[in-house]
Amino acid sequence: MESHRLIVDSVVVRFGQKTVLSGGYITSSTGAVTGLLGRNGAGKSCMFRALMGGLRVDNVMVSIDGKPVDRRIIGKSIKYLPQGRLLPENIQLHRAFELYGVNYWTFVNWFPKYSRFYDSALWELSGGEARLAELYLVLMSEALFHILDEPFSQIDPVHIEAVKQLIIERSKDHGIIVTDHNYDAISTVADNLFVIADGYTFPVTQRDDLVRHGYLRPQ
Repeated sequence: MESHRLIVDSVVVRFGQKTVLSGGYITSSTGAVTGLLGRNGAGKSCMFRALMGGLRVDNVMVSIDGKPVDRRIIGKSIKYLPQGRLLPENIQLHRAFELYGVNYWTFVNWFPKYSRFYDSALWELSGGEARLAELYLVLMSEALFHILDEPFSQIDPVHIEAVKQLIIERSKDHGIIVTDHNYDAISTVADNLFVIADGYTFPVTQRDDLVRHGYLRPQ
């Protein structure tokens, strides 16, 4: 399969006098999982929202295969799972899958308990159940790249390994960016890592890099 590369560069985010990002950067290639780490408030979600057009920023540059992305149709190339709720609470689960073009019963094969939720509205599910369905929708919908912001948040621990397997399988021919507070989960699925610190993004090649940038404590 042809390889594709996403580059998000020169992201500058300010709120009043506070600068959150001075030089945000992330890159993703099809066939790989990229992990993005950072302490609370470092700007991970801000960078994703800036990329998708959900946050007005001072600057952001987005390209795929060296060509600028038309921000008006960015959702065709990149699917994004935000930290908060993705779907309206009154939508029936099977209807959401239809809208995203994702097979509901393949989802049930992975997570059999959802066979009884076919006609359920999202508000009838627990927070964790809704989160897992939204995660699957974003990950399996048609796009070259998938951004998952806190995908392991609220997920039942018994499903974590299946989610990790889904991410790895999907990354064989898609580019996936993952950020989460679950460092162990990210480190086991990511092919490469970045960390945001002091408004900038830095590559991570060893644990000491995370210690140096204040993400992990020295052992």
